[in-house]
Amino acid sequence: MQPAVRTDFHELLVPLLDMAESMVEATGGFRPFGARVAAGGQLALIDVTPTLHRPSNPLIIDALYATFRLEARAGTIRACAVCWDALVPREEGGGLMDAIAIGLEHRDGDPTIVLCGYEREPAGGVRFEDPVTSAGRPHVFGNVMFA
Repeated sequence: MQPAVRTDFHELLVPLLDMAESMVEATGGFRPFGARVAAGGQLALIDVTPTLHRPSNPLIIDALYATFRLEARAGTIRACAVCWDALVPREEGGGLMDAIAIGLEHRDGDPTIVLCGYEREPAGGVRFEDPVTSAGRPHVFGNVMFA
C-alpha cells in the first residue's frame, strides 16, 4: 500500500472506530455514518440520516456510497469510508458476533475493509477484539461493484 493511501486510511479509520466504539458502549449499537478526505486533505464526518425519511441501515449505507460516488466523479474527494454495525462469523466457536465494519476506499489504492468484533460482557461492559483487515469491494472509485 502506498504511503499516501495508508495515511489517508489511518486518518479515516481512527475517528470512525473511536466514534463507533463510543456509541456501542453508550447505546449498544449505532446507525451507519461515514467520513471523507477531500482532494485538499480536509477530513469531514458525514451523516446522511437527517436527509432520509425513515431510514433503514441499508438505505443509509447506499446513500453514503452514492454521496461519495458523486464527489469522486467531481474530483472533490480522494478517500472515503463507510462505517456500519455488522454481524460476522466468529473465528472460534461458530455462530455470529457483532462487529464494527469500516469500508475504506481511495482513488489511488485498493479498497479495504476493517472489522472489529465486539461482545457485551455479563457485567455490562463491552469487549472489543483487535481489528482485522481484508480486501474490500469498490463502491466509489474505479470499477464500481453494485450489490
